[in-house]
Formats: sequence, C-alpha cells, structure tokens
Amino acid sequence: MANEQWQARVERAQQMAAARRGVDVEVMLPPRQPGAGAPATGGAAAHAAEAEPATTAAQPAQSTVVAEPTPVAAVESAPAPASSAAQRVAEAKARAASKGSSSNGGATAAAVAPTTVATPSAAPARSAATPAPATAERAEAQEVGQPGINRREFMTYAWGAALGLLTLEIGVASYAFMYPRFRAGEFGGAFPVPLGEIPPADAGPNGNTTGKFWLVDTAEGPKALYMVCTHLGCLYKWEPSNFRFECPCHGSMFNHDGHYILGPAPRSLDQFVIEVVQNGQVVSSTEDAGDRIVPPQVPGPDVELLIQTGRRIVGKSKDLSPARADA
Repeated sequence: MANEQWQARVERAQQMAAARRGVDVEVMLPPRQPGAGAPATGGAAAHAAEAEPATTAAQPAQSTVVAEPTPVAAVESAPAPASSAAQRVAEAKARAASKGSSSNGGATAAAVAPTTVATPSAAPARSAATPAPATAERAEAQEVGQPGINRREFMTYAWGAALGLLTLEIGVASYAFMYPRFRAGEFGGAFPVPLGEIPPADAGPNGNTTGKFWLVDTAEGPKALYMVCTHLGCLYKWEPSNFRFECPCHGSMFNHDGHYILGPAPRSLDQFVIEVVQNGQVVSSTEDAGDRIVPPQVPGPDVELLIQTGRRIVGKSKDLSPARADA
C-alpha cells in the first residue's frame, strides 16, 4: 500500500514538472534509482528496486535522451575562435542554447547543434592584391626617393640659371656703358698722324695740345712724349736755346728724346704708345722692354702713325737714364 502511494506521488510530480516545462511526461527522466547513488534503506528502497524493471521497460527512450546532449558539450569545449564582437555574441547564444537543450531534451539539443556549428567566423582576410596602409606608404616613399630630379628641383635649377644669366647680362651691359670710349682726335683716343708730319731728329718737337703730347723723331724711332712733368704734374716746355725740355715749376730737365737730365723729377718722361699701320694692319708699336722704352720701327713711307693717348707707358727711373748729367 505504501509503495503504491509513493508511486502515485512520483507520477503526479512528473506530470506537474512536465506541465511547467510544456513537454510530454514520457520524456521526463525516471526517478532516481537507489542503486545509482547512496544505498537504499528500508522498505521504500526494496519497492523501488522491484519497480525499476517495469519503469525502464516503459520508458525505453529515456536512456537515449540522456546521451544526446553530448554533441552540445563537445561544441562548448571546442576552442573559441579569434576574439571579436560577432564571435562573443555567438558564443553567448551557444551557451544559452546548450543550457536550454539540457533541460528540454535531445530534440531541442539536436536543433541547437546546427546553429552552434554555423556560428559566423571572423571577418574575411584582406585580399593579397590590396596592399596594407603601411605597404602603400612604403611604396610611396620609395617612389619619392627614386634617383633623378623631380619637378621642384628642376624649377629651382631653372630659376637659378635664369637669374645667373640675367646677372651676367646686366654686368656686361654696365661695363660696356661705363667703360670710357673716346673718339679719334680727342684725349684718351687715337690721333692719326701722317708720317710726313714727324719733324727731323735735329729739329725741335711738334706739340699737340689736344692730345697732350710732343711728337719727336729719334735715332731709334718716333716718340710721343706726355706733356706732364713726372715730378709734380706741371706742364714743361721746350727750350730751343738749350735744345731740351725744362719744367718752369721746379727746374726738372729732360733731353730731346725725353730722358732725365737733372732736377727733382724721379724718372724720365712718360710716353704714349705709337702704332705703325700699313695696309690697315698694325705692323709695329711702342713696347716696354723693362729697362727702357723701345720706339716702333717704320718700314717705309706708305705707313700711318696712330698715337694712342689712352695707353701710356711710365718713364724709367732717372738712374737708368743715359742722359743723366751727374752720371
């Protein structure tokens, strides 16, 4: 009698539990068997042992229901994929589904298992053809650093060359503008003199006040003596009575050829360059030989003399003068 009452209470409890969960009472787990846990005591344990074969035979599908949640446990124990927001959400859903399957039976677990396996994986990997940002930056840096000159350097060199050329042109134009140019017949320019105008060697010199020179003829050749004294710049004069040049300022004296004779002058008279022109070409000119001034050679009567008043040769020291009075 007691065994029947206990069995009735167990069945009512199963029905109430099945009603709460919304499942059939047949899928409910059988009552705890005394042999599976602690040893049974008293008559209740004996009656439970007698009722065990009948209960097992009446519910053959319950053993299968217990074994079916294993795939879900295996899915839970599988290593988690790479950490991401989508994966974490999928893992949380899988855990909730596994808990529900363990309580609702094997059918629910079987339905959840495909969902857990179909959890979306991590984001697709970047295509090999698409370069990473760092790779693109390195490629750009390599392109910039290629050998040769770029547009900026080319423009810099072009501007520098243009400015240099402009500066050179301005300099040449300024020099050509400021360089003194003299017309023929004015001091600083050329004075053409016919050969017949040269006085004989035994006669006095011919003076040209415009060109500021005395034209004389010597045994070596013609000379153009500068009219300014080499002492302090006074204008000396020709003295026919003494057949020499004398400075009225301080008494310096020079002979017919312009050599120093006497006085405070430090050197002989300065000379202008004489060019001998024949057939339009210069064949001879006055030269500075170091210790003396050599006049030009006149090859014949068909020549012309050009006195270059812009080219002056400084007279030699009085110590080198062959006409020095105290020598």
